[in-house]
Amino acid sequence: MSGSTNERLAIQAAGAAARQGDDDGTAAAGVSSPHALSVNARPVFALLWLSESAFDFGSTLIGFAIGVWIYGQTGSVQDYSLSVLAAAVSSMLVMPFAGTFADRYNRQAVVAGCDLASIAGTAAIVLFFFVSRLGVEVLYLYTALSAAIASLRRCAVRVVVSSIVPKERFTQVSGLSGISRAIVQVVAPSAAGVLMARAGLPGALTLHLGLLVGGALLAFAALTQARGALRGRHGSGPQRSFLHSARASFLGALGYLKHEPLMRSLLLYGALVQCLLVLATVMLTPMVLATQSSQVLGLVMSLGAAGALAGSLLAATSIIRRHLMLWVLVCDALQSAAILAAGLTTTPAIWCVAAFACLFCGSASVACSGALWMRKAPLAHQGSVFALLSASNLLVMSLVLLVGGYLADAVLEPALADGGAWRETVGSWFGTGKGRGIGFLFFGAGACGLLVSGLALANRDLRQLERLVPERADD
Repeated sequence: MSGSTNERLAIQAAGAAARQGDDDGTAAAGVSSPHALSVNARPVFALLWLSESAFDFGSTLIGFAIGVWIYGQTGSVQDYSLSVLAAAVSSMLVMPFAGTFADRYNRQAVVAGCDLASIAGTAAIVLFFFVSRLGVEVLYLYTALSAAIASLRRCAVRVVVSSIVPKERFTQVSGLSGISRAIVQVVAPSAAGVLMARAGLPGALTLHLGLLVGGALLAFAALTQARGALRGRHGSGPQRSFLHSARASFLGALGYLKHEPLMRSLLLYGALVQCLLVLATVMLTPMVLATQSSQVLGLVMSLGAAGALAGSLLAATSIIRRHLMLWVLVCDALQSAAILAAGLTTTPAIWCVAAFACLFCGSASVACSGALWMRKAPLAHQGSVFALLSASNLLVMSLVLLVGGYLADAVLEPALADGGAWRETVGSWFGTGKGRGIGFLFFGAGACGLLVSGLALANRDLRQLERLVPERADD
């Protein structure tokens, strides 16, 4: 779910108001109709899918390895959550520029530059590990830079995918992407555990480097076939500075959300639910490791990833065709209930069931939400809308992670310790001991998610968003 954590954050499209901004529409922007590119859609998407899978595998593996290493070195939940926060903040800061890069410049050059930067950065950290003692601060910096580069790359890649795939295939495309991520999340934690046991963090970093190289080659092979989907707006119309273009693109994305209030509501709802979900998934590692071994953690995460795979398989079929918004709301409510249940127990078997249910529902919800955005918004300034929505979600997520890490370390864990201040009140029904403070945080996140999803289900217009918001125009 995290790997990527958040497909919903980057699968948005641009709006009708954006086309009336500072460009001459989709044709002037150099964005071709999906139907004009349909001949190349399958091979290009297949190669990009493999490339993204390689990057996802490497990111999941190294994220798991770095998280275990930091928690093992410091024993602090806050230090562990700060590594995730560093990635979120850096991604948020580059998002306005990521959208402009994807809209303005040749996307093959953008992706290639990001790939070279990722390879160079990972090679540098591997060398640094061998020549000097690696500190937590260095890993924070590496995580932040890697996340920023990945945000630039992901935005350009997804503009290409949305440009070449016909609208009727959007749900299936989202499902296929979810399948690859789920498979990655089943295999990567186990692979990271083996590597950490046998070769340590340098072994995990070295494998990550190899995956980056392979993914870069696949992306290059794909984008050489994409033709019209690679062109940005650079060179068309009057020349403007990069900062002026970034500002105009940002205002265009805001204009679309203002023009479609239901899509704005979907953005706000998605940000709230996703941030609660991210808080729970980030805290899963310290909650499990507080009372269980890393092998149990790997089992819980692998079964959760199996649930994500099952949910993505459901979305990749033709079963989900209509009522996509209702699917989103119901699945979000069920995944919130699973998070709540996970916080109430210390039994690994129940954690496994809750993880499977949570990620099954989450994957189906992400696929349906992604298909809605891709179907409803036109292609103009698409990268900038990706960036705006991702930045808003990352801002809320960063605040939630910062507060959540502090609450776990400084408030909830001490209060629910064996001799803590809440042992006679909350602890009498929730339990006391190591990890119960994080469990209580799970309980609270799940309860808030259920409340938000329930209120959304009660809103008739939001439930009928699929019917009330017009389909995008491609020409």
